[in-house]
Amino acid sequence: MSSSWAVFCDEADLAVDLARLAATTGVGIEPIVEASPLPHAARAAEMGRPTACAVCALPREEELVAYALRARAGTGRAALAVLESTDDRYWPRAVALDLGVPAVAEVRPLLALLALLDAGVDASTGLATRGLSRVDQRRLAGCLEPAGRSGPRLVRDDEGMLALETPRGRYRIGEPRDVLAALEALRAASPPWATPEARPSLEPAARRAAHEVLFGPPRRLSDPASKNALAPYGVPLPVEELVTSPSRAASEAARIGFPVRLALASPDLRIWDHPDLAVDGVEGPTRVREAFRQLHELAARHDPTARILGVTVGASMPARALLRIGAVPLPEGLVLARIGFADPHGLAADDCTDAVLPAAPERIERVLGRLRGHRLLLGPRTEERRETCNALAGVLGRIAAFVDEQRPHVEGVEIDPLVLRADGTFEVREAAVRIGDAFMRALQATGR
Repeated sequence: MSSSWAVFCDEADLAVDLARLAATTGVGIEPIVEASPLPHAARAAEMGRPTACAVCALPREEELVAYALRARAGTGRAALAVLESTDDRYWPRAVALDLGVPAVAEVRPLLALLALLDAGVDASTGLATRGLSRVDQRRLAGCLEPAGRSGPRLVRDDEGMLALETPRGRYRIGEPRDVLAALEALRAASPPWATPEARPSLEPAARRAAHEVLFGPPRRLSDPASKNALAPYGVPLPVEELVTSPSRAASEAARIGFPVRLALASPDLRIWDHPDLAVDGVEGPTRVREAFRQLHELAARHDPTARILGVTVGASMPARALLRIGAVPLPEGLVLARIGFADPHGLAADDCTDAVLPAAPERIERVLGRLRGHRLLLGPRTEERRETCNALAGVLGRIAAFVDEQRPHVEGVEIDPLVLRADGTFEVREAAVRIGDAFMRALQATGR
């Protein structure tokens, strides 16, 4: 067996449960109770000790990121159990997995995870199951790599628990359901992890242009202003024009080419809140002028006091899938994104997941695999999946670069929808950038 694990807990009862259950498996642990466990765990991991955290309260974002990064830089042996988070699609378990820390939702799977790590098991380790019943083999199906005759072997022990026989010895792991959860966490947390990648290279003029859009008091930018801020970072935007009259709308539509899409532009009325304020597939100048007037009438019904900037006229493009993206800054140059489907079925099912950006295309594929409707997005062919993930990783990386570089001013970005077009490329259909109070704080600091 390896040296004991330092397991940091935020509740004394949790430490007692861990000690009691660890005695049944033989995992060597030292439970330590701290009001804020993750910073202590990060320091222990940095010093080279195997560490784990078991917490009832959701950890703070900066503490979880620091723990994950320090553990990877230290021993690389770390684990997390968050008892309030039962779904690995969401914060904080999704973030821990994306940062390379296996994360589970209960104490027993955590101990099974520590036992597997003690035995030297990782996501690529092949485990033989010849000594298990067909029922146990079925329970573990899908999370095991095949093993040769000389590889580690899972067996049932005399007390009905699963154990792992290796050349180094025999390790008691736990009940099948706990072993399954631990193996799934190991596989989900394996490389490639989220790592900063090359940022878009901005010319000084482009950087100033973005800053000029963002400069000002706290507010949520309109769709046109948000796109102007995102454009220097190479975020793919549609070909469209903001117009303020029916005749200009018809003229721009003819220039772009029919059919076109018209959408109301307002910082107070969002298309994702009011889908009737956008119309797609409009044919002919007459119909464009009619649609322009109708959008203004509908806006007045929704909110007579709403500020109206005009109507955007853009090309009408067939869509394979609609996604919604919300991105906010994390520490260490990282960004937390919530990615989900924006179509009516996806919205009704709340089919979404959290992810750490930027991320390699391989990690993006794993992230999308957490969505229940991922097959509709990725397609059946390997080549199609790879192309979609490469394209999406590029778009998300540029959004992450914008959020990170502009974090003094930007609280977050909402994109709804991000359209996967029929040709396999993406474009931002609607966007909103939330501006923080950096401008106001700067004014206070100067005494104005």
